[in-house]
Amino acid sequence: MEDIRIYHSIWKNIALMAVCFVFVAMGIFILLHGKQSFIVWAGILFFSGGGLFVLFLILKERLTHTPYYMITDDGLIMNSGLKTYEVHFADVECFYLTKVGTAWGKAMLIVIQYKENVELQKFEDASKAGRAVRSFNKSVVGSQETLPTDGLMIRPKELCEILNERVKKSRNI
Repeated sequence: MEDIRIYHSIWKNIALMAVCFVFVAMGIFILLHGKQSFIVWAGILFFSGGGLFVLFLILKERLTHTPYYMITDDGLIMNSGLKTYEVHFADVECFYLTKVGTAWGKAMLIVIQYKENVELQKFEDASKAGRAVRSFNKSVVGSQETLPTDGLMIRPKELCEILNERVKKSRNI
């Protein structure tokens, strides 16, 4: 089978960047016409950092031709922009979709349901902070790890189906 490359959609992320930069502009307006406060400065830093990070991810993907997700016969490679993360299909029982509520609405995630022995090993190998995060994830979505699906060039359901197909094919090899 051929590798599948999945990138962030420029058009889907333009709205996110625009919202970030509108909040930055509002913060600057408040600073110029009102009182300076820690909250305004924190908002400016947070939203400018978020908008620039999304822009960085998209430009990095396009300029280096490095996809956000690369699906191979053996697994999935996620390039988060800061770190590369790999999921081996041999370790996975299945993938499934879930929605998680956030301050801005519902986020669609692909849950990685690892085989029991692999999940236990991942938990044991994690640091104390990593174990806390994994326990929190388990209580919220039912698994220690998930894959974000927002702003991609492919629908979450299609991506999940492709991943489950590859898991099934990896068992037959």
